[in-house]
Amino acid sequence: MTPQAELDGTTLMRPRVSEPADEHDVMREQLEYLIAHAAERGTCGCSDCQRYLRVRSLLLEIFTEPAPQAALQLVAIPMAA
Repeated sequence: MTPQAELDGTTLMRPRVSEPADEHDVMREQLEYLIAHAAERGTCGCSDCQRYLRVRSLLLEIFTEPAPQAALQLVAIPMAA
């Protein structure tokens, strides 16, 4: 029920506030926009192309080989008697 106020016999209603958009839908729309932008224009270097390259890099990160790390060498330390 919308809160109402009466002013000189007339009823005033608060303006309707729309529901917030679903975050997943917004992310999908943004990703679709960036993909379409890159496909239409190629990577022209604009801010949208830079966003596309950052997002693409993050999303494809899971498929890259991890950087090799130096192996730790275990050294046996003699215990005192």
